[in-house]
Amino acid sequence: MAAGVAGAALACSAAGLQAQAAESGQAGPDQRSGEFRIVADGYYATAQVRTGAQVPLPVPVPELDAHVTVGQIESEANSAGVEGEDEGVFSRAFGTIASIGGAGAEFDVPYLVEQVALPEEADTATYGLHGLEVPILGNLDAISGEVKANWNDDLVTEGSEGGVLTSLYSGVGEVDLIDVADLGAVADLLPIELPVGSPVVTVGAGQLLQETGTFPKEDGSLGAYAEVSGRFADLSVLGGAANGGISLGFAGADDGETPNAWGRLEATGEPGGAGFDYELPALELHVGDNDVIHVEPGFDETFDLGGLSVNLNFADYRDSDTVLAEDGTVASASGGGLSVRVAVNVPIPVLGDVEVASAEVGLLSFPELSVEVPQGGITGAAAAEAARSL
Repeated sequence: MAAGVAGAALACSAAGLQAQAAESGQAGPDQRSGEFRIVADGYYATAQVRTGAQVPLPVPVPELDAHVTVGQIESEANSAGVEGEDEGVFSRAFGTIASIGGAGAEFDVPYLVEQVALPEEADTATYGLHGLEVPILGNLDAISGEVKANWNDDLVTEGSEGGVLTSLYSGVGEVDLIDVADLGAVADLLPIELPVGSPVVTVGAGQLLQETGTFPKEDGSLGAYAEVSGRFADLSVLGGAANGGISLGFAGADDGETPNAWGRLEATGEPGGAGFDYELPALELHVGDNDVIHVEPGFDETFDLGGLSVNLNFADYRDSDTVLAEDGTVASASGGGLSVRVAVNVPIPVLGDVEVASAEVGLLSFPELSVEVPQGGITGAAAAEAARSL
């Protein structure tokens, strides 16, 4: 299959968006202060592994609970100041390679980068790492990224051309999750025999991008936006379809570099000025040697592989969390991209099938995207308080 899967967490029908906008009379930020705020966060991949059961099993299975989030990025631009930062900081961009937890311990891998403004730095802040081994969960081939935070008169003052307030990039190499050798007795319960050292789930290389900023309107005031995009390559479960497992990939031509999922939120402060546009690709699913299954946004099915169940959900977007205010002051969204849950079950007399192990993987998700501007847009008065600190 051509490399590339999407899931920019931005799947919502136009009718659904219109219904949300019509039902929402939500006001924007404090209109008296004229402040504006843009928040965006996301991650490339997250995984959680659990083993063990609450009932006696024919074969003892040790209890395990571990999780990892890879390629996490966050940003905020706030004319009232970014909470938790020093006074006078109006924008922040943050990225980390991975956060890991397990066995009751939570910690961040000490490879992260942050940039704030003010003061505004001339160059981006960058980070990179090759060959990260995550106990139990697997291996990360490589990851690199960069972040930039800006704040100046051209970006927040009426009559200006606007521009980028925060930008973030995270590039991730192949991610191998859950080594068969780490599963112990659970490996014997898998319907497919994998060689020792083989990963249960493999995610191909990809990227995640995020940007926030302002743009000029005809009356000279400014609107604001949050834009996200990303791409990731083939997903393979239990060695892929060629070995009797599952493969998922991008359907169509792909150059291996261009983002294949995109979304943009805008708020102008004018009636009807809150918007949400997005693009999602088509996917192809292969389960063993069965026919190809075409996967569209909203796809949610579970497949049985002889005691192993695999649930696949593409672009599980929460319509109830989408807000497009009628007065154009608020545009917000929240949701996940592609999620896969693999569960191992064993039959127990009287009790029936009992789950003894599970692995959950989420790819390219944006839990929060929010743009809030004053009525009428960002004006000279709206930016005045922040501009005094420039």
